[in-house]
Parts: sequence; structure tokens; C-alpha cells
Amino acid sequence: MGEMPDMAAKIVHVSSAHPWTDNRIHYRECETLAAAGLDVTLIAVEASVAGPVSGVRVIRIPQRTRLSRWLFSSPQAVWLAIRSRARVVHLHDPELAWSIPLLRGLGRRVVFDAHEDLPVDVLNKPYIPGWAQPALALFASFVVWLGSRANRVVAATESIAERFPDEKTVVVHNYPPLVERDEDLRGPRENAAVYIGAMSAIRGTRELLAAVDAESFPQGWHLVLAGTATPEVSEIVQCSADSPRVQRHRQLPPDEARALLLRARVGIVPFQRTPAHQESLPTKMFEYFAAGLPVIASDFPLWRRIVSDHECGILVDSSEPAAIARAVGRYAEDPELWRSHSRNARSLAVEELNWAPEGRKLVELYRDLAG
Repeated sequence: MGEMPDMAAKIVHVSSAHPWTDNRIHYRECETLAAAGLDVTLIAVEASVAGPVSGVRVIRIPQRTRLSRWLFSSPQAVWLAIRSRARVVHLHDPELAWSIPLLRGLGRRVVFDAHEDLPVDVLNKPYIPGWAQPALALFASFVVWLGSRANRVVAATESIAERFPDEKTVVVHNYPPLVERDEDLRGPRENAAVYIGAMSAIRGTRELLAAVDAESFPQGWHLVLAGTATPEVSEIVQCSADSPRVQRHRQLPPDEARALLLRARVGIVPFQRTPAHQESLPTKMFEYFAAGLPVIASDFPLWRRIVSDHECGILVDSSEPAAIARAVGRYAEDPELWRSHSRNARSLAVEELNWAPEGRKLVELYRDLAG
């Protein structure tokens, strides 16, 4: 990608909420910038799983509760960023937005990375009581305003980017890198539908587990889960471990998660219908595509333009467990449909929905930021 200008040669990425093994922050953004010649430091939270070694210097801060993060982790992370003497500070959390005026006042150039549509997203957090949502929505809008004061904004989706000034905002989708070769995808596949990532009510965990018990779920198939569960669904997830049709894994390192996908036949994204989800681009969907997995996904208009238009999956009413089960059954009964959708999914990942062009946009942003 060429040499970067000296004035931007030392940068620090900062997160007080994400683990240092975060795929987007560490293994996509930071690694891409390090490969482009920058001196990259990552300040992030201790992780519960190990991650691959990279060319990025990592400073870890302790895991803390949500309130403690705001009170202690956020100031600690910003202080470490200031002490690093990096010319550019790249912030990854809403709870760090308060530091943008401070950092700019100290002469740092600031990039604010908006991973989510915060004003919409706060209305769908299960831990936020209804009476607090209006006040938090106003606060979220204030965070967006603060984020707009950064020198540059990186937005994960087009809908998020609409909240920030056009002239300083770049959309960098969270598509996965293509690490598998086509021949790697031809290994033996289990009759398994897989879900990787956080499990919660609004992500459709209850409906997904109920689908396994539906009459239309195909014989000889099973469901593979990998990730952590929120308290609201932890009991049913724990109980599912006793089912011969469910395999439960802890949160996996990136390489193990990828190997799990390469052994499955179908990926599932059963997100429930919320304003935030309908405009989201979940990373797991694109990781499924990269592994040659067709998807069974919620029938949202945005997702329809990806899945239906490219014939790489089946869209369902994700609030109906039987609909999820029937979709799995279609692939079990029609191997040619599976092969066709699998080829289309991989082709879509190779030709469009992968990290390489997104990484180039990020590097170009830094070139522009450096003058």
C-alpha cells in the first residue's frame, strides 16, 4: 500500500469496552494500518480467549463492569493514549467521545469509529429500563455530536454514516478478510447449522433453540452454537447443552471459529425485528459467506438485497421457530440448492464483501488525515 507520511506514522487505537482480540479493531483495522507502515498501538480490554499474534503493540486494561468502565476504564484508556504520544488517536467506543475536545486541544488528530447507530441502538438494549430510554436517546445524540467534532469519522454502515458530516466521514464495512483458499472449502461438512456470536433475546436465541425441537427440523442435523449468552437467555442456552441436537462451544478465538464454520453447512442469523437490526450489517453473515455457507436470515429489506438478490440463502420470519426449521430442512432435502447457494455465497465474498477494499479505504483516510 506504500509508505505513509511521517506525520501520521505513530497512531493509537483505543477501546475501553472491546477486548484486545476484537476482529474489527485489532485484526482488521490495526493490522491493515500496521501493514501500511504505521507504528500502531492498541489499548483495549483483557480478553477471555487468546488471539493470534500480530504486528500490533497491545496495552491491556482490566475487564470491568459497565458502570466501572465509564468511571475508570474510559479515563484510564484516554490517559494511556495521551502518554503514548501518538499523533493520531482512533477511538472505538461511545464512552470515549467525551475525550475528543480534550485530545484535539492537546494537538492530537482524532478518528471516531462509529460501530453502531447509537441513538437507535440504545432503545433496544435489554438492560435499559423503559423509563430511562428517552434520556439515554438524548445522550446518544450528544455522543454523535461529540463524535462529529473528531477530525475524521469511520462508520460501519451507510445508515450510521448519515448521522455524521459527509466531508469527514468514510464508511468502512466490517467485512471479513479472505483467508481461506477455495480448495480449503471442499473439506468434509457436517450436517450442521451454525450460529457464532453473542446470544440474546433480540438476536433470536430463543427462537433458534426452539427451531431445533420443531417437527420440521431435519433428522440427522444439529445446531452448533459458539459464543457468550446474556443473562436473559443463559438458562435456556445452558439447558440446550443436554440436547443431542445442540453442540455448545464457549467463545472461540478467530482461527477456531473459522474452522468451525468450515465444518458446517449453513449459517443462521435469526435477529429479531428491531429498528437497529433492520439497518445492520452483521459481521457473522459475511463470515458465513466467506466460509462458503449459505445463510438462513431474517427477512429484512436490507438483507433481502444481499441474500435474495444474490441467491445465497433463505430469508425467514425469524420470530417463527418452525420457519427456521423448515429452511434448514430445505437444504437437507435439496443438496443441489445447497451447492448453488454455497457457491454464490463464496463468490459474493470473493468479489465484493471482503475486507480488502475496506482496508484500502481506511488507509486512504489516514493518508488524507496526514495531509
